[in-house]
Amino acid sequence: MKEIRCTECERGCLLRADSDLYEISVSGNECPRGREHAIREYTNPVREVTFNVRVRGGKAPVVPARTARPIAVAKILPLARLLTKLSASAPIKEGQTLFESLLGERIISTSSVEKEGI
Repeated sequence: MKEIRCTECERGCLLRADSDLYEISVSGNECPRGREHAIREYTNPVREVTFNVRVRGGKAPVVPARTARPIAVAKILPLARLLTKLSASAPIKEGQTLFESLLGERIISTSSVEKEGI
């Protein structure tokens, strides 16, 4: 059994999900969205992840960035370890793809950084 806090509405129900060979059972939900949320979290939990990426030659030392789409929870730590070793060159525009990781995830900037001296 897995306990999951629902984030689909303001109620924040404590859901319990469990599965047998054929079906996932959910209890504790006060609305249908809670059941769907519990099944997603039980079978394939994903998150949108934010990072700070170092900037070379920019007016700011880092640029905020995020994954272009939610990624599997199991990929978060390996991706974070990879990003600590990388940096991007200024100028950087908001929404620009900074990296395409070996894990198949795209990292995009959420802000702009001007080149130093401009």
